[in-house]
Amino acid sequence: MVLLILLGLFIPLGSCSYTLTAIKGPKVTSAQVQEIKLGRTTETDILKLLGPASKKERMLNGEERLIYETTEVKSLTFPGGYQAKGFLDKEEDEIFEVTLKDGIVQSYRFLNP
Repeated sequence: MVLLILLGLFIPLGSCSYTLTAIKGPKVTSAQVQEIKLGRTTETDILKLLGPASKKERMLNGEERLIYETTEVKSLTFPGGYQAKGFLDKEEDEIFEVTLKDGIVQSYRFLNP
């Protein structure tokens, strides 16, 4: 009897999926990245293209790093569209780093959090 109840609870979960419900922070797209030219794109250009960075750091070698952090929140979605927001949410982080020297882009990359 207990086995039947457990199966009744877990079989519907097999048809569940996760649906994007929120994005926190600026999302950097591949189209935006293609606009960045090493040695030519300025900090002002980056701010126009990507908006303000989540963090700005000055490194010991005089370079600056602009950090763009994005968190995508995905909620468990049951058949019929009901979402269990907050209960079993998955968060996926993405970090994009731009390194500047004298206000000019020297490098950029996506980092694995």
